Amino acid sequence: MALAASQCDYHMHSTASDGALSPTELLHLAADKGVQELALTDHDTFAGLQEARAVARTLELTLLEGMEFSCAWKGITIHLVTLWPQGLTETAREVAVIQEKARWQRAEKIIEKLSKARIQLELDEVVEAAGGRVPGRPHFARSLVERGYVKDQGQAFRKLLGAGKLGDVKNHWLEIDEAVPLLKDAGGWCILAHPLRYKLTRSKRVRLVQAFAAAGGQGVEVVSGRQDQNQTASMLKLAEELNLLPSWGSDFHAPGPACPFPGCFARIPAACQPLSEVFA
Repeated sequence: MALAASQCDYHMHSTASDGALSPTELLHLAADKGVQELALTDHDTFAGLQEARAVARTLELTLLEGMEFSCAWKGITIHLVTLWPQGLTETAREVAVIQEKARWQRAEKIIEKLSKARIQLELDEVVEAAGGRVPGRPHFARSLVERGYVKDQGQAFRKLLGAGKLGDVKNHWLEIDEAVPLLKDAGGWCILAHPLRYKLTRSKRVRLVQAFAAAGGQGVEVVSGRQDQNQTASMLKLAEELNLLPSWGSDFHAPGPACPFPGCFARIPAACQPLSEVFA
């Protein structure tokens, strides 16, 4: 039986970055929900892939190895879902080391900036919240809640960690026109993640996608989680105009109202093909 696009999810996170489920738990949940082909795309790390490979073999799932790579465009943090359909290269592993160093630098800078506002967090406690790995903003949010500075993680982002707030540190990322060639040289296939979720006007969003394409980008998420069908149609049209591969995913982090499970997203356009077929 042919694989349906609705059985594929190319954007998911585990505890290797800021997801709530281990790679094992994530893949079992995905399989239970009917996902047959997927990508594990943790933020700036490949740390969960070894575990995911073993589980994918057991469950007979097709796993595309990936990473959600952080970069910058006009002062905004932009994410690139990058996939290695033929498996990771040594150069790709070197890229991950670069990003890990950048994330540690960001974590230290967030601690410093919060301290200036008399919000005292220790890096060690945030690292503990991250399970011993390099922490992301959700781990900072969790620590802020535990310390009583905010009532919940949503408030942590609204007041301190969200775009333009005190703890929003972005000047350490590569620019998008540097990041895309770097990833492609490492054997990666670059997809612009969730373009509809950046706080941009429509015209500025179009310029972002155009800049990504001009840098050599190869695909764009036309669907990311739940969204309006008019938005999907608009993104698909832009992808076709710029000759970008249409991709999609749930951007699953944890079970909840916004995204209760992997494979939970808006209807996939008929133009979308399972990526394994495209890469083959």
